[in-house]
Amino acid sequence: MNTLAHLYLSGDDSDLLLGNFIGDSVRGDDFLQLEYRVQQGVLLHRKIDRFTDQHMVFKHICSIIRDGFGRYAPVVADVFLDHFLARDWERFNTYSLKEYVQWVQGLLAPRIERCPERSRGYFHYLSTTNTLIHYQSIEGICSTLLQMSKRTRFKSGMENAKPVLTSCYNELEENFEMFFPEVVEFASTSISELTSPNRKSTELNYPSHVKYPHVYK
Repeated sequence: MNTLAHLYLSGDDSDLLLGNFIGDSVRGDDFLQLEYRVQQGVLLHRKIDRFTDQHMVFKHICSIIRDGFGRYAPVVADVFLDHFLARDWERFNTYSLKEYVQWVQGLLAPRIERCPERSRGYFHYLSTTNTLIHYQSIEGICSTLLQMSKRTRFKSGMENAKPVLTSCYNELEENFEMFFPEVVEFASTSISELTSPNRKSTELNYPSHVKYPHVYK
């Protein structure tokens, strides 16, 4: 899953959301320097990534677009899935996407400067470009992939995302509809497990159950 999905799957817990957002940037001892609850957000990010990579529907999505993107097919598949989530956002959340992004930015902004450099740079990029809001359109998601293509080590084909997306659009949408409810359920279960009092002593006042309000309809 890509950025928007990871944020959404964190629920409404600010610490889990922060950890999930910086999950790709945390390496080695940096993990141990994080607050316990933020560590759980990083672990949630990793669990979601493993679940996604191993899921048969996601593997099928990658196979659909592999001719266009080669080794980068899983990366592009993540971004394409974010498009369908953003496009139909109000099916999944009571806030508009713009309101949700503003809410997330408000939670992360006071704490982001203490996070890894890569996360800080990415947060500032998202905050100044409205990238997550642009995910709602084909043009917006393909513009993101064009920018990503300029940073890949090998030829990615991302600059040609639009014809691939439009030609496979209905099939990709059908696969999103099959996959997304399952990753929502998995994330909800993972949050309950990660925040269980049996995982960390209760004297730290971490709740035993996290409300998970963003229900797939």
